[in-house]
Amino acid sequence: MARRPSVLTDNGCIYTAAHRGGKVVMETLLETLGVTYKHSSPYHPQTCGKVERFHQTEKKFLAKQAGAADLAQLQTQLDRFVAYYNQARPHRGIGRRTPAEVFAAKVKAHPAPARSPHPFPGPPRPRRQDRLRDTAPPQPADPHRHRPSPQGRTDLLLVADRDVRVVNEDGEPIRQLTIDPSRDYQGRGLG
Repeated sequence: MARRPSVLTDNGCIYTAAHRGGKVVMETLLETLGVTYKHSSPYHPQTCGKVERFHQTEKKFLAKQAGAADLAQLQTQLDRFVAYYNQARPHRGIGRRTPAEVFAAKVKAHPAPARSPHPFPGPPRPRRQDRLRDTAPPQPADPHRHRPSPQGRTDLLLVADRDVRVVNEDGEPIRQLTIDPSRDYQGRGLG
């Protein structure tokens, strides 16, 4: 069985909003791609030890450089370090090879195919099936407000987030709408 790809980060606010009861964009995107998102234990830098060790090596490198006069010069120093670290410097932990050599030799994991951006992929799947009235109740002059269904036909109402699609029994679209959260769609005088 193939392993599911995963990403490990610390618990910084840019990586998780679990403590606020929500999700950040990265969490949502990885979930959509089928990638498992893992967070390190709080106050336990050893969980992300490779990154912490990389930062230590990077700091030692920068300490030996002349101080950068501006951000552009600092970026040049960082780019030079990353190129040296990944492509020239052999590492003991990986058999005296460079990270670039090891990376190129590994079999790559790929995320699950992304879901269709369309909220209703494939054949329509009814979430709710209602029989519409055969005659329209009294309505304002808007002809698109209610369309009676022909006798005996069942129309399907498909809802995904704010997108709504009404289709007939054969899956042919009747109407497509987007719900406006700022509007009050409740009928007046009903109930």
